Amino acid sequence: MYQLIKVFSYLVRQFLIPNPFTNLIKNPGTAEIVNWIFGGVLVPLAYFLTGIWYDGNVKFFGSLGFLFNYAILTGLFLLITKFITNLYLVTFLFILGYVILCIVESKLFGEKHPF
Repeated sequence: MYQLIKVFSYLVRQFLIPNPFTNLIKNPGTAEIVNWIFGGVLVPLAYFLTGIWYDGNVKFFGSLGFLFNYAILTGLFLLITKFITNLYLVTFLFILGYVILCIVESKLFGEKHPF
C-alpha cells in the first residue's frame, strides 16, 4: 500500500499541484526554472512538518502526511503571493504561516518530540 501512495504522491506533486511561483513570475518558462531552483525548499519543509507528528511506524500515513503538508505549503505560498509581491513580506508571512502550521499540527496530531 505504501508504494502505491508513494507513486500517487509523486504524481500529484508533479502534475496536479500548481507551480508556487506563478504569481510572482508571469513568464511560465522562467517560473518553471525558479521552481526547479527554489521549489526544492518546500520538500524539506514539508518533510520536517510531517516529522513533528509522524513516528515512522506506518509509512502509509507518513507519505499521505507529506503530500498533505506539501500541498498546504504550496497553497500557502500561492495565497500569499496572490496579494503580495514584496519578497521580504512574502518570506516573513510564509515563515509565520509555517511556524503556525508546526504548532497546530503538533497540537492536533500529537508531538513526537519537543521543538
